[in-house]
Amino acid sequence: MRPLGASVWYVDLTKETWWREDVFPDEVAPFIGGSGYGWKIVADLLPPQVDPFSPENVVVINPGVLVGTRTVGASKTTAITKFPTIASEDNRFYVEECTGGGRYFGIGLKLAGCDHLVILGCSRRPVTIHVSDKGVELRDASNLWGRGIFEVTDELVREEGDDAGVLAIGTAGENLVRSALAIVDKTNSLGRGGLGAVLGAKRVKAIVARGTKGIRVADVVGFHRVSEELFNRALEWPRREHWIRLGLAAGWDTFKHTQYPGIWPKERWEELYGEKKRLESLDRVIACVSCPLSCRLRWVIRGGEFDGEAGLGSPYSKSATSGQLLGIEDDRRMLHLVTEANAHSGIDFYTTTRLIDFVTRMYEQGKLTREDTGGLELRRDYETYLDLFRKTAAREGFGDVLADGWMRLKKEFGLDPQDYWYGGICKGIDFIYDARPSRFHPLMMSFFTRPRPHHGGSHTRTNSLNKTLEEIREQVEHWGLPKEMVDRIFTETPYSGKFNVGRYTAHMEDMMRVKNALGICAMYTYQALMFADDMAKLYSAVTGEELTAGELVERGERISNLAKVVNVREGFTRKDDRPPEVWFRPMQTPEGRIELQDYFQMKTLTKEDLERCLDDYYDERGWDIKTGVPTRATLERLGLAKYAVSH
Repeated sequence: MRPLGASVWYVDLTKETWWREDVFPDEVAPFIGGSGYGWKIVADLLPPQVDPFSPENVVVINPGVLVGTRTVGASKTTAITKFPTIASEDNRFYVEECTGGGRYFGIGLKLAGCDHLVILGCSRRPVTIHVSDKGVELRDASNLWGRGIFEVTDELVREEGDDAGVLAIGTAGENLVRSALAIVDKTNSLGRGGLGAVLGAKRVKAIVARGTKGIRVADVVGFHRVSEELFNRALEWPRREHWIRLGLAAGWDTFKHTQYPGIWPKERWEELYGEKKRLESLDRVIACVSCPLSCRLRWVIRGGEFDGEAGLGSPYSKSATSGQLLGIEDDRRMLHLVTEANAHSGIDFYTTTRLIDFVTRMYEQGKLTREDTGGLELRRDYETYLDLFRKTAAREGFGDVLADGWMRLKKEFGLDPQDYWYGGICKGIDFIYDARPSRFHPLMMSFFTRPRPHHGGSHTRTNSLNKTLEEIREQVEHWGLPKEMVDRIFTETPYSGKFNVGRYTAHMEDMMRVKNALGICAMYTYQALMFADDMAKLYSAVTGEELTAGELVERGERISNLAKVVNVREGFTRKDDRPPEVWFRPMQTPEGRIELQDYFQMKTLTKEDLERCLDDYYDERGWDIKTGVPTRATLERLGLAKYAVSH
């Protein structure tokens, strides 16, 4: 087996060649490995200010350090690139990571011996990238271009074998729809905000991974002891039986409160989209590799115009929220949109349905005209929604405008994204959650502090309603932080409640970087089935380097700072870390008035309160409070001085 360190595989699409570089452990270890070291590759290779669709953009795909081992929930692969979402009115683009699970793809890369797949340049023809024990092969994919994700995945698996992992893009990615994502192994999405479009610009239809090599573990006995304990902990979880029966369909009792759009009464919403309704179409639950919980789903639509149509992924939460926003009472019609997105186009369901909600309302109010839409009447009905959904994926007619996202609507028609009424928008991307029904907890704050506003990997106990302060603190105490730091987090403030959301968020994001680097699913930290000290034991056993939880989290801090510096090079500062305006407008709902409040609902929060939270966040990180930029002293402490940017 190869020595521990990292094997970085480079693919130059322009020159149609590849090569491998092995990196020594002492260079990898400060960044953990996986996506952590992937950030160093990006920081060293990606020129500032390049267009996301240009050949100069890079894509770095990183299976987690623990992927391929018997670690519960270690299925995650993380991709890092410059995303094509237009993040500002002056056309800036953020660089970030996206993470997703899977059954075969990540482990296929690891078993082939590839720790990092770096994609450079641009192909002159459509290609698939095949990763195996022998190395990398580029194959002509002209016959696959224009075809759907599931069809392409099935064909590639037939060619390579049932255990081949496939990351594929759909027609939306080919058409450079800025929200297009990729689908991994037909069940997991990767790259909300445009990874699929970046791969489309590079003319990469799919990446196939299949290997037969082993995974090196330094301390086999120690690893088995820790992994077995965590496996048993997951098996003994009181909600496991319910979870493996319903997968992500099981979260309705929390979801109906935290992601409530406020249009229908909750009782009516439950009748139309609740757990009983979900069971009508749920066919089976599918697990990612090494996961004893299982959350991916296969569904079959029963009756109606799409009778018999089957899909894979996680359809119920997204269809329920967008169904209420669009006023669609037949859940089967919304399930069809999810199926079409996952199986064929790869368009982002969330962003596209919310753009459709926005423009049809604006048309209804006379703020958009037929002249603006190219003669298309934007009615508030399903036929119009389906037509716009498909036109956006194809960049056809008015769909070409929607394919460029929120900022193009503002530039061409003066429609301000901050006027959208649900979730909120920051850096050009719409939030899945709305902090008013969810309450203002650390994940909500990370939506505007992270370079890419998305939750990937950040879940903790605070995502659930009604946790006690003691339960929240217990989880943080496992992060290995000094006592004075923990006390600082749990000092009550008049602007964020019983714990300091800004200071908590900084360390939660560092934990997110750790989990993504290791490849661990956030479900295990969300449900408190795995803590940072467990991760440190796993990392130590696999790598042979003894680390405490605190030392591991410090490496997460190093990754967070490097990611921030890369985005400072792109011109992002505190002025971009803005909470959405809609959070400060109370929701008037059939259930009553819902305002932005702290986690324990002690106070209605104002813009000034969130500004003070942001001050605390930057202070906790050792960043300049006025600019939101890491100070030279902080970068020197973390060994990142050479990446410092004068601003």
